[in-house]
Amino acid sequence: MDKKVQDSVIAKQEKAARQQELLEKKRQARAEYNISGGRSGEQREKKHQEQVLKKQQKQLEIRQEKQEKKKKRFSKSFQKAVAFDDAEGVSVSEWFLSVCWIKIPVIGFIYVLVLALSKKTHPAKKNFARGYLIYRCLVLILSVTVLYVLYQIGLNFIDQMLSFVK
Repeated sequence: MDKKVQDSVIAKQEKAARQQELLEKKRQARAEYNISGGRSGEQREKKHQEQVLKKQQKQLEIRQEKQEKKKKRFSKSFQKAVAFDDAEGVSVSEWFLSVCWIKIPVIGFIYVLVLALSKKTHPAKKNFARGYLIYRCLVLILSVTVLYVLYQIGLNFIDQMLSFVK
C-alpha cells in the first residue's frame, strides 16, 4: 500500500513538473511575442503614434463641442435680453395708456393684476406689472406699520391728556 501511495505521489510530481515546463514555455513565447509585438519596431511606433493622434483628435472634438454649447447658451440668453429692444417692443403710446389705467384707483389695480398674470402680455409689460405689484405691497405694509405705531402713540397721548384733566 505504501508503494502505491509513493507511486501516485511520484506520478503527481512528474505531472506537476510537466505542467510547470509547459507554463514556462508559454510564458517565454508570450514574452517574445510582446517584445516583438507581433510586428516590427517601426510598426509598433507607427501604431502608437496613430493612437496618440486619435486621442488628441477626440479631446479636440470634445473641446469644440463644449465651446459650441457655450456659444448657443450665450446666444439664447443674449437674444432674450435683447428682445426688449426689438422694434416689435411696446410703443410709447401703449406705455402712456398703461400708466393712465394704472392711476385709476380700483380699475388700475385690476389692470395691473391682468398684466402680471396674463400669458398674452408683452414680457416688458408683464415684468413692469409684477414689479409694480411688489412695490405697492411694500408700500401697503409700510403704511400699515406706520399707522399702527402712530395709533399706539396717539392712544398713550390721549390717556395722558385725560389723566391730566382729572
